[in-house]
Amino acid sequence: MKAHKVRVTVSVLVFVAALLMFFWPTGTNNSEEGILKYFSNIKLGLDIKGGSMLEYDMKLDEGTDPNEIIDNVILVLRKRLDAAGYTEAVVSKVVSGNKIRVRVEIPGITDIETAEKLIGSRGKLYFAEVIDVQTSDAKPEIRRNRYVTINGKDEPLYDYVRDMYDETTWYKVQKIFTFGKEPFEFTGTDVVDANADINTREKGFLVNLKFSSQGSKKFELITGNLVGKRLAIILDNRVIIAPVVNQKITSSSAVIEGIQTIDEARNVAALIKAGNLPVDLVKFQERTTGPTLGKDVVETIVKAGLLGLAVVMVYMIVFYGWMGVVADIALIFNSVLLLGVLAGTHAILTLPGLAGIILTFGTTVDGNVIIYERIKEELRHGRPPLTAVRFGFDKAFWTLFDANLTTVLAGVVLYYFATGTVRGFAITLIIGVLGSMFTNLVVSRSILETTSHLINVKKYQKTAVKEGN
Repeated sequence: MKAHKVRVTVSVLVFVAALLMFFWPTGTNNSEEGILKYFSNIKLGLDIKGGSMLEYDMKLDEGTDPNEIIDNVILVLRKRLDAAGYTEAVVSKVVSGNKIRVRVEIPGITDIETAEKLIGSRGKLYFAEVIDVQTSDAKPEIRRNRYVTINGKDEPLYDYVRDMYDETTWYKVQKIFTFGKEPFEFTGTDVVDANADINTREKGFLVNLKFSSQGSKKFELITGNLVGKRLAIILDNRVIIAPVVNQKITSSSAVIEGIQTIDEARNVAALIKAGNLPVDLVKFQERTTGPTLGKDVVETIVKAGLLGLAVVMVYMIVFYGWMGVVADIALIFNSVLLLGVLAGTHAILTLPGLAGIILTFGTTVDGNVIIYERIKEELRHGRPPLTAVRFGFDKAFWTLFDANLTTVLAGVVLYYFATGTVRGFAITLIIGVLGSMFTNLVVSRSILETTSHLINVKKYQKTAVKEGN
């Protein structure tokens, strides 16, 4: 009895949480009409909602074959966008005459400047000490600069670089560190990984940095000499962020704190860890795109999915009676749970993602059918309804667990080894299958154990008599 109460409580809490995530007001204006207005808390993909399209020429050295570079360019841009949470963005090669260009399409972004900041350009990622900060419309001049020999070249020690988000803010930075025996630079090659996270000790968010073995030694030297000073992280001569060094870092990892939003943290992490492009990108064109499928096509697909759902629900009631009603409740529960998780995790829903949702309708019903056939066998053997329900669920558990586990593993492989819209399908498939397991084994069981007296036992007992004759 205690286990039954726990299942009921968990089911109610999960359902309420899913509803809150799905309907919680986000403060954004919902301009959608028709069916799509009910998905206001879910980010829609390029094929459903539209977004920004940017096309770039590659600035190549004479004699360089663009076909040898284009794949690397696409890979780096893909990594940057994935790390920033735009897993549904499309990065592709465009051939026009004898020109090879790179096209980037980002769903849900209508602000071209935001899209450009995510993509970045070739640039050089490096860390530098902040000497001074000035506000000016034009780049301030350095009257007396020093030059330092590094890697056999004389490089200027100081420079002014602009803030990535504020055109009038300029940082005077020392690009080369002169601590230790010889001058050195700290660049993107010294950073192994960067990822965004929630700051559990204080409010806000943070970025975790991980360094190479050589980078760790350099960073220990840098932070040991710059405690209380600011250290700028610069890409494309733009300052991504300039945190204050609080203490000497002696390990191979560090944390950037004081970031206000998760989007900012993701962008910072994406730009730091994605690496530098092998060539400069020169913008060829930009535009805001509409849905590639068209609103009427999307609405037709959604309506077809709902119609299919309704047909399945009617079939289950006709064939299984009260148990069919419970299966329909579980199906609705799983749909709400899936949409709630998509809204809560800010996942992007595309057409393949919709296909994954519709596929989970089938997995949810399949699971219930397996369980119900077990229950019917127990009823035919003359067991009481409540006992038949418990035996049916217990005997079907491992069958459902093994079947759904293989599907989840396939979805995980798809997610990690695929890109773009295939990832959208993998995400909805994984969430939907896990949700169907929960609804089949917890929600359906809770309802059937409570309402086992509503099962038409005589129907199955008659069937048993006929089979015996």
